[in-house]
Amino acid sequence: MKNLTIRLEQPEDHNAILRLTYEAFLTLDYPGRRRIDEHYLIHLLKNSASVIRELCFVAENDGEIIGHILYTGSKFKRPDGTEADTVTFGPVSVLPKHQKKGIGKTLISHSIEKARDMGYGAVLIVGVPDYYPKLGFKRASDDGLVIGGDGLTCADQLLMTDAFMTYELKPGYLKDGGVFHFLAPEYDRAENDDEGYDVFNKLFMTENFPNELTLRPFFDNDIVLMNRWLYAGHVSPWYEHQEDWMNELRERRGEFLFISHFIAEHNGVPIGFCQYYDMFDGQEHENWVKTSARCSLFSIDYLIGEPEYLHLGLGQKMIAELLSKLRKKGVKSVIVRPEKENFKSNRTIEASGFKWDGNNYMLDLRQPR
Repeated sequence: MKNLTIRLEQPEDHNAILRLTYEAFLTLDYPGRRRIDEHYLIHLLKNSASVIRELCFVAENDGEIIGHILYTGSKFKRPDGTEADTVTFGPVSVLPKHQKKGIGKTLISHSIEKARDMGYGAVLIVGVPDYYPKLGFKRASDDGLVIGGDGLTCADQLLMTDAFMTYELKPGYLKDGGVFHFLAPEYDRAENDDEGYDVFNKLFMTENFPNELTLRPFFDNDIVLMNRWLYAGHVSPWYEHQEDWMNELRERRGEFLFISHFIAEHNGVPIGFCQYYDMFDGQEHENWVKTSARCSLFSIDYLIGEPEYLHLGLGQKMIAELLSKLRKKGVKSVIVRPEKENFKSNRTIEASGFKWDGNNYMLDLRQPR
């Protein structure tokens, strides 16, 4: 990138980094992911003694912060019982529109060399196994290192076998192996402090996306929420066979991977659910319409789960967000078939530009809005 500069993070960068981190991890999903908590971690570490300020850098382009890397101190215990200091980075954040341009790699490479200059012996991380080896990282188990902790099960250890990685800065620093046993406590708190997260995230969303409806991925935490919504009096008449819906959500990374599921939030509060899917793939599960080509015809579903958010125009905003995503994917048409008796939903769909063709509501996304 022509005008990219790397510089040390400054205190006045904090709010921009919070938003950058939120946006960078907004679409990340994996088994066991409970929520978007990377921006909460940045918040918790703001004044932490564990942060190594000399290794926290931002990537700037034409005055805009588009990337960030944060380092904390960490330790592992050698077999002889002595402790060895290491450093750990994360999160590494890059704005979505600038991802896959080498900015993350630049931040990592730059900071690693600074860590070497400062005399640190090794970098230990838990990261994406397919990515970090390209930057010189290797599996920690190759150095005889494991992750310790009273709460770690054998399954946890197995899950982290590939994700726990090392980058040696001093030759032989890791040669005897050991147990990685200290990481800044804020990492654990970011994952498990539900009450603190809720307070922080509502304030963050209100300040950064005031009165906006935003869509985020459906996470494991949302299963209980969705089950409550499906059985609510204003939802259940239009979403029958609730257990089938719940099974679809539980299998969203398996059999129903072709469906994109979202939770709609308003000022940081989950208020509804929506999804879209390619009718080409959906034909194996539904037979109400046929299509012979992928990315030609999609369908959507939506609901407002929290009754106090009904009749505020948020259903139409939810549909608008879905259609925006589909336009970016190059989808040609969208089809919807709500219950005929669901008059309020039908009016919302019509207000969103859909036309009734006698059997379904249709919208040609190629037509000017």
